[in-house]
Amino acid sequence: GYGVLCSIKSGLEGNKEFARAYLWKYPYALPAAQVRFALAVSLFDAEEYAAASAEFSLVPQSSLRRSQRPEYLFKRAYSDFETGNYEQASRNFRLLDRFPSSDYAAAARYMLGYISYEEGRFSEALQWFRQSSKDSRFASMSRYYEAECRFMLKEYRWMTDSGPALLESVPQECRDKLRRMISESYLVLGDAGEAMHYYGDNASASVPKSRADYFYAGSVLYAVEDYQGAVDNFSLMESRTDSIGQAANYKLGYSYIRIRNKVAALDAFKAASAVDYDAAIAEDAFYNYAKLSFDLNNDVSVFEKYLEKYPDTGKKEMIYSYIAVAALMAHDYEGAIDAYSNIDVLDEGMKSNYMKANYLRAAELVSNGSFRAAVPCLKAAVYYSDRRDMFSQMSRYWLAESYYRDDRFSDALGEYTALYNVSALYGMEESRLLPYDIAYCHFKMEDYTSAARWYREYLSGDDPAQRKDALLRYADCLFMQRDYQGASSAYGEVLSGYFDINDIYPYYQAAISSGLSGDSGKKISLLKNVINADAASAFYPEALFELGRSYVSDGNEAQAAVCYKKLIKDVKDSTFVARSLIELGMISRNMSRYDEAAGYYKTVVEKMPYSGYADDALLAIESIYRSQNEPQKYLDYIEQIGKASLKSADEREMMIFSAAEQIYLSENYQRALASLQSYIDTYPQGAQVPKAWFYMAECYKNLGKPDQACDCYVKVMDSQDAAYTELACLNFASLAYSLYRYDDAYRAYVSLLEMAGIENNRHAARVGMMRSAFRARRYEDAAVCAKNVLEDSRTDSDVSREAEYVLAKSCLATSRRDEAYEIFSRLSAWPSTPEGAEATYLLILDSYDRGDFDDVETRVYSFSDLASGQTYWLAKAFVTLGDSFVERGEYEQAMATFNSILEGYEPSSDDDVIDGVRMRIDKLVEIMGQVSSTEN
Repeated sequence: GYGVLCSIKSGLEGNKEFARAYLWKYPYALPAAQVRFALAVSLFDAEEYAAASAEFSLVPQSSLRRSQRPEYLFKRAYSDFETGNYEQASRNFRLLDRFPSSDYAAAARYMLGYISYEEGRFSEALQWFRQSSKDSRFASMSRYYEAECRFMLKEYRWMTDSGPALLESVPQECRDKLRRMISESYLVLGDAGEAMHYYGDNASASVPKSRADYFYAGSVLYAVEDYQGAVDNFSLMESRTDSIGQAANYKLGYSYIRIRNKVAALDAFKAASAVDYDAAIAEDAFYNYAKLSFDLNNDVSVFEKYLEKYPDTGKKEMIYSYIAVAALMAHDYEGAIDAYSNIDVLDEGMKSNYMKANYLRAAELVSNGSFRAAVPCLKAAVYYSDRRDMFSQMSRYWLAESYYRDDRFSDALGEYTALYNVSALYGMEESRLLPYDIAYCHFKMEDYTSAARWYREYLSGDDPAQRKDALLRYADCLFMQRDYQGASSAYGEVLSGYFDINDIYPYYQAAISSGLSGDSGKKISLLKNVINADAASAFYPEALFELGRSYVSDGNEAQAAVCYKKLIKDVKDSTFVARSLIELGMISRNMSRYDEAAGYYKTVVEKMPYSGYADDALLAIESIYRSQNEPQKYLDYIEQIGKASLKSADEREMMIFSAAEQIYLSENYQRALASLQSYIDTYPQGAQVPKAWFYMAECYKNLGKPDQACDCYVKVMDSQDAAYTELACLNFASLAYSLYRYDDAYRAYVSLLEMAGIENNRHAARVGMMRSAFRARRYEDAAVCAKNVLEDSRTDSDVSREAEYVLAKSCLATSRRDEAYEIFSRLSAWPSTPEGAEATYLLILDSYDRGDFDDVETRVYSFSDLASGQTYWLAKAFVTLGDSFVERGEYEQAMATFNSILEGYEPSSDDDVIDGVRMRIDKLVEIMGQVSSTEN
């Protein structure tokens, strides 16, 4: 046994096989324990740790000498450590505490520290390394690991206070890592300068080799405000989808902002918001992504998604206020209203802006005839303003006017009266008009006594602007109250001050009033004026016909015949033509010219069978033949024309409708409305009701009442009448679009596309859907519709360009920026068109948003040579050029650019250029003042 033991210790060849053979043959021999221990140590020295661990486990400690036990415990523990059995290794390393003076005690403490470090128990590891550092053999590495444990325990102040002193005492290969930890500690503590010092002093580590290196390099450069350097390093990270990737993207976003590349910042913040490793970073990144999506793309939907995901951040009011102010600055008053409507409680500033936005939106709607849609805006403006304030009073005035234009006369009267009672709008023309407006409300409500009183009140004022109309309506009030003598006098006052041969109504009414008060001579005298009037003038047929009747009453049938013949020749209204023929028949009959009379009557029966006078004419024909004792001729005549009478229910209905239709076709729209409504009231289920509603819609449209026209078109569409539904749908859609009712227009165009049998209407529907969806901010729908328009063979070059524009803007508003700008690049080839000019401007703005200010300058000057007639977009381009000068610190050049716009640009009424330039000049003066004071 001792020979085997000697062979092991002397390292003879085959000693391990000899030892194993001996132990197998003599397991209980006295030297067996020493042989196994020697074999285990030999295996340990040969770094065969698994085999060594197995042999050590078979050695009974009690069989070893006390001097051998420290070596046994350490090497057995180390073998377990190398084979990954940290628990068994730690147990045996701890047993070495029984031998504190042995050479293995310090090594065991070092290893216990290392195992604790590897397992992330840094506080425990720190205690062991502090003990092992007392042994010179382990002092250097122990001090390094002590520093690393403190770093992992976030003892950053200890690192900055004590770390630098360790640099010379730790091993050379650990110094770069220690410098990195010191640098990071300074960075965490906010001392970017020292962080950069230790980072830059670390020659090898400051040349990034891995994602972690690039991340730290970017972080240090970000901290010392070297944002371009931060961008360069963060961008080199191969993947940024894990936790450090999220942090990198977040800092990358802010770095891009600082180097003025907002477009790249948007993408970085979007990537940082897409993962949730750090919830605070994800939330703030999402907010910045949303803000940039709105600023760059005008895409509100990302803000909405942010609020949906983070409803409790307290940023809702700030977000919608920001959207609203941006909309106000762009003169997008509807957008501002929508934004403010999402805020639960408005502060005073918001209330003021909300009030103004509603008033200005109402002004837009009113200017386009959309009075009904203006009402809620004006009500909001009134609600949020002080009733004593001039702004509030003006809002109430236009609210009353909108009520009136929408035929809500009682509501209008309430508002006008309330304003009058507090002497509102004092000194303004609107104040002087209040009695006139109140009078009109009473007039429309058929309260003629009150109306007359208020017209007198208005006329008693100083130099009333609407004096003629007020005098005329006052006379109408007297006429409607059957004060014909007073009415005649009142109409006479109009004629004495405002006589116009073609303004027939005053002298026609004066004549009627005179006749009713018994002065037929004056009646004829007044009506004779119509002979020289233009036949297209309003009330021409009424006055000329009445003149004829007056001549008949006065016994002057020859002059009456002249009037009736002139009327037949000059007038389109078949009702008056039929009535004139009847009158001529009567004159001829009275003169015993029966054949001539019968001819007039037959013209009515044969050419105007549904005029309403055909029955009278037929009876007159029968009477003539009977008076001549020729009844057979009458029977032959009615057989010839195929009618025994015109008295069936359907024919009576048709007769009433036809009379109304003729009035419509003569373009007497106000009178036609009354006749058509009478037909509908009499025959609510009549065959011609859809057509009557269509005619009423057209009347309202021609009378400047588009809201009422839309109501009538809807009734036609609801009727499903094949003859008029398609045209009504087309007209409704077009009118709704003109009234800014874009959602209604879109739905109507969708219906039109489904029902249209005329290909031109199908094309109009596609184009209308595209335009309406875009204006309604339905950008996904608008993009689809634009593609459909582009695929339509009927689309011409102008509409095709418009469709490309809508597609691009819709892509931009839904954050498909790359797709949008690809289209804008194509459109910019036509800079003298509205779409091409805006596309060129947006390309300039894109360069600005990317921080490429040299490209901005190049593009603006190129655009100025090509933008023929597109002054608005050219002005906007020069505003962007001025902004780029500011960003480059060229303040004098920026000021000169802004001033040149003020001096040379002529804005339109709804233009945002001048407001924006003035705001920039004020800000630039402030900046230049600060620079000047700093230099001094």
